[in-house]
Parts: sequence; C-alpha cells; structure tokens
Amino acid sequence: MPEQVRESYQQRLQQYTALHLSAQKQLTQLGWLRLLAFLAIIPAFIYSRQWGTLAIIIAITAPLSVFLWLVKKYIQKEKQKEFYNNLINLNKNELLALDGDFSVFENGNEYSDAHHAYSLDLDLFGARSFFQFMNRSSTIRGKNRLAAMLQNGELDVTAITTRQQATDELAGILDWRQSFAAKGKTNSDQQDHTLINQWSHSSFILKHEKTLRVFMYVLPILTISAIALAIFQSIPWEIVTIMVLFQWGFYLPYSKTIRRFHQLFGSRATILSRYIDMLSDIEKHDFQSELLITIKHHLYFEKESASQISGKLKKGIDKLEYGQNLFVSIILNSILLWDIRCIYHLSQWHRRYHEQLNQWFEVIAEFDALSSLANFNYNHPAYVFPLPVIGDARIEAEQLGHPMIDAKKRICNDFKLSGSGKLAIITGANMAGKSTFLRTVGINLILAMNGCRVCASNMKFSPISLFTNMRTTDNLMNDESYFYAELLRLQQLLQRIRQGEKLFVIVDEMLKGTNSEDKLQGSKALVKQLISLGATGIIATHDLKLTELESEYPSAIQNQCFEVLLHHDELQFDYLLRTGVTRTMNASFLMKKMGIIA
Repeated sequence: MPEQVRESYQQRLQQYTALHLSAQKQLTQLGWLRLLAFLAIIPAFIYSRQWGTLAIIIAITAPLSVFLWLVKKYIQKEKQKEFYNNLINLNKNELLALDGDFSVFENGNEYSDAHHAYSLDLDLFGARSFFQFMNRSSTIRGKNRLAAMLQNGELDVTAITTRQQATDELAGILDWRQSFAAKGKTNSDQQDHTLINQWSHSSFILKHEKTLRVFMYVLPILTISAIALAIFQSIPWEIVTIMVLFQWGFYLPYSKTIRRFHQLFGSRATILSRYIDMLSDIEKHDFQSELLITIKHHLYFEKESASQISGKLKKGIDKLEYGQNLFVSIILNSILLWDIRCIYHLSQWHRRYHEQLNQWFEVIAEFDALSSLANFNYNHPAYVFPLPVIGDARIEAEQLGHPMIDAKKRICNDFKLSGSGKLAIITGANMAGKSTFLRTVGINLILAMNGCRVCASNMKFSPISLFTNMRTTDNLMNDESYFYAELLRLQQLLQRIRQGEKLFVIVDEMLKGTNSEDKLQGSKALVKQLISLGATGIIATHDLKLTELESEYPSAIQNQCFEVLLHHDELQFDYLLRTGVTRTMNASFLMKKMGIIA
C-alpha cells in the first residue's frame, strides 16, 4: 500500500482531532454564557417592574434574545463537534482497513442469497466478505445501492466507461467524500429511512383549507393589535382575552390533525438537516464526469434545488417543534394560531414536493454507493482501470490478483480466455490455489463491470453476466440432498444459456456428490454442452481425465494447472498458474504427514 495513502488519512486524523478538541472547548464556553444569559432574565424582571408592563417586556427581551441566540450557536457548535467526531472515526477506520482490519464496516449479511448467480461462491456478503472490504456507505439507501451494484454488474461498455470516469473523479476528491460521508453518519439510519418513506407516501389533506388560510392570518393580526392597544390602555384587557379564547375555539377542531402531524414530523428536523447537508454538498460541487453531472441534475425541481426545497420542510418542522413545549405552545397558539399555521404550510409543502423526496434520496444513495467504489480506487492507486470492449466473451489480464489478499503475500497470475464456447480447465492438488484463483477472476470481473480499478497490471474484458457453482449446499428443510441441490444449480445455469444469455461460468469441481466414474461421465457431458451452447468460463477439477477433452476440442479447451513442489519431504506451493495438466496430487501425502493414515 503506497505510503501517501496512509499519510493522507493520518494527516486528516490529526487535523480533525484538533478541530474536535477546539469545538469541545467552545461548547463549554457557550454553555456558561448561555447560563449567565438565562440568569440575567431574573434581575431584568425585578428592576424593571417599577416602570410598568412595557418596561418589563423590553427588559426581559434583551437577555432572552441573547439566551436564544446562544442556544442556537450551541446547537450549531454541537453539530460541528459531531461532524468532526465522524471524520475522526472515518480516518481511524481507513487506517485500520489498510492494516487488514475492516471489521468496523457493515458486512451486508442481510443480502446473502444462496440462489444468487455468484454472491455466495465469491464471498460477496457476510463476515470478512468483499462487501465488508469495500463498503463505506453512510446511509441505508447507499448500502442497498452498493449491494445491488455488486450483485448486478453493468453490461454496457459505455455505461462502464462513464462509471469509471465518475469513480475516478470521486476518488480524487477525498475531502468532499469524507465530508459527505460524515454528514450522513447516524445511529438511526433504518428509522430515518422508514420515516422518509412515510413522508413521501402519507396523505396530509386539511379540511376547509381556504377558510383556514384566511383565519390563520386574520385572527393573529387582530389579537396582536388588541394586545398593543391594551398595553397603551386604549382598550380593556378583556377584549384580548376574548380574542385569545376565539383562537383556541378555532384551534380545537384541528387538534387531532395537529397531533397526527406531530407524530409524523415531531423531532425530525435533525434527520432532515442531515440529508439537506448531503444534498447541499452534491449541489455545491462542480462535478466534471458525465455520470455525476447527470445524477446531480435530478436535484432540481422548478428551478429550485433539492436542498432549498428540503430546507423549507426543515424550517416548517422546526416551527412545529416549538409547540412541544407546553408554556411556549400556550403563548404561540393563543396569539398566532401557531400549530395551525405550521400544519397548513407543511401540508402545502407535501402536496407540491412529496413526489420528489424519493428521487432526491436516491441521488444521495447513488453518490453514497459510488463513493464506496471511489474509496476502493483511492486506497489502491497501483491497480488499473480495465478496458471494456464490445464482442464475444473475453478476459485478458496480466498480474491478476485477489484484492483482499495482502499485497506482500499476494501471488498474481496472467490469464487469457477469449471467445464463445471457450473453457479453461484448471487442475491442481489440494491447497494449490485453484479456488482462490477462481474467486480472483470472479471478483475482478465484478470490479471491472462496476467501473472500478482491478487488481492487475493490465486487463481487457468484455462485460458478461457471471454464474458460479462452487459452494452448493444441501437443504434439509426442502428434503434436498447435496447432489440434487448441485443438479438444480447446473440446471439453472443451462436454462439461462439456452435462453440466449451470455454467461461467464466458474465451476469448482463438478458433481461432487456422486461416485468417480459417474462424476467423470457427467462432467464430460456437461463440458461438451457448455461448449456447444457457447458458454465461456473456467472449470477447476481434481479429475485429470477431464483434461483429455482438450485433444477432442483443441480450439475450445485450454488446460492449465497449479503445481505443488516437494522439497526435503515438505510441500511447497508457489500458486503460479501454468499451461498444461498437473503432475502432482497431495491428499495421501498430507494424510500421512498428519498421522491420519500410515
């Protein structure tokens, strides 16, 4: 791993740790100032009583205004402190990941699917999976989108090229990516995701809306005017009381609706604030790649940006929240019909914009997922962007390795397979590297079809759907034996090919659940079918007789192998792929070494 990548994370860790400490000190200062401003209200009230009601109002207003301003500044600084804390954790986690510990990232176990075309066999999800290795998403939508990308590689050459440009651009703006991720980090993302769906699909229809709009402006104006006149003794305070009672009489029929709005929107301003900040980050940055510009374009509606429109919703929720305090609620609703005004404006917002919500959050999800791919590219600058080409199934790679194996231990191999109906049959002893190589090819194809760099010095490929058969499992609940489960898997493979789908097939030891003679005959028949149907792929096997098919199909089959060397009564593995058929097997040797057999 190049040291400059590590240094970039270490520098940011030091920078944000210092900023976090500074924010904490400022919070302490603001806390004391806030307390002093609140306490100042008491003497202001005591010393102003002798000059009458107006003097009391003016005297209390000054320290109260300072107090409220300090509360606002405290909340802003607290948010900034949390932001710095998230940035600290991001850089700490990246340094851990560079050392091979990526356990802090979500592993996507919920996406595991034994029936998927390749995810189980390639360790795509679960503990120490490739998803956990790559995942840097900060939202549940982003995580879902990343999982979908890895499960469904892009097959269009142009789309892959544009995604390469997008992930390359995002890789180069580390500060932007970390800011975007830090603003999205939360411990309640699933709850937030559910809430957003509620907002976008719920109905907020108010009764007598036109009448409501008139009264919510007229009544507060009359009440405020009455209070002003009463202060200057132009009218009796009883008239103010009547106006207040009249407002509460207007309020009560809407009390159930107001409670419903509180249930759906209450205490949600902070959630929206998080998404608004993420939307704002996208809107403000001047992206250059075609894909990012296209995605960003979806954030505008009727010449307004998503963050501006969402900001209106946040302000509406903020105002509704004032009414959660009983004392404040009584004052605001007695004078301004506050809650009714709030629910009216929220319903108007919802009517006009709610259909845009999901679109905007899908934009966040797309950037969130692409940022994970870009982070992979940034962490592996020595990897290369593969060249996608149109045409028959094709993979040509030099120094191809598995990205999850430490670079100091990783053994890379050249591999070339080109043309429909072409198969590579790979033989080798146990632990010689066959299965790892199959996963190496599969994972790098997934990376290539998602616009990522690949673990190779050079690679050219044609986009093609993957299908693997490496880890078939029995199913006792469905009364399926291991062998029958494997047959079902192979049946699925052949059905897809017969339906005209182009597949790159990766199979590790066919028909493991039957006897050797039956297995050989069945394997030969399957290989011949794959060739005739135009499938391309790799088959690993211990059965050396299967390699004899090369003489029957010299233009379709290439035999390759991993060898084991015996040196001073010890097995040595070099994990290098060679042309030809293996000459060594090691099962009996290992059993004797371990004392299992004599």
